Formats: sequence, structure tokens, C-alpha cells
Amino acid sequence: MSSTRLRKSSHSIALTTLSALSLTLAATACKPETAAPEPTTPPVTADCVVVESDGSYRPVDDDRCDDSDSGSGFVWIYGGTYHPHTGRISGGTRSKPAGTNISTRSGKVIVGGFGSSGKGGSGS
Repeated sequence: MSSTRLRKSSHSIALTTLSALSLTLAATACKPETAAPEPTTPPVTADCVVVESDGSYRPVDDDRCDDSDSGSGFVWIYGGTYHPHTGRISGGTRSKPAGTNISTRSGKVIVGGFGSSGKGGSGS
């Protein structure tokens, strides 16, 4: 009789394990697929600079680019690297990158066309 009880017990454990496994697989398979997050474009830093006679870029106050006309010598450089030991910007481009968040090192957010910007913040 103990042999029969042992067989029933092992069948019961196997059946319970199989049921639990089936429920887990069914629950996993029925989960709705979530869409992959949209790739985000990293923010771009803009620097208002004056082009020095040696071709290097020296950062100046952002207002110089905001208020300048195209012949003033002040230009925006997008994505450049600031070097504190020389006080210069290297690399970057004068072409405003499309579809990116652009802000200056001083915190202004560039919102318009070339040479225009707006202050970041709530506006109230």
C-alpha cells in the first residue's frame, strides 16, 4: 500500500509542477509587446564665438550672436569642445544641426534660425 501512495504522491508533484510551468508560459506569452523607446538625439551645445586671426574660436557672450548681423564676425559653433586651459573652442560646425535640442553653455535654448535664440524657462 505504501508503494501505491508513493506513486500517487510523485504523480501529484509532477502534475503540480507542470501546471505551474504552463501557467507561467501562458502568462508570459500573453503579455502585450511594448514598443521600443524612440531613439533620442543627444543635446547639442552651442557657443557664440569670434573667429580669431589664427582661425581659433574664442567664446564670447551669447548676446553678441543674438544681436549680430552676418558680417559682425560673431558666429554660433554647434557641438564644439571647450578647452579651459586655452579658453578656446575646437571642432564643431557652423551648420545648425536639424532635429536636435540645442542649448548654450550659459543655459539659453536655441529655438529659431541661425543666430536667433530664446531664454529657457517657464515664461511666467
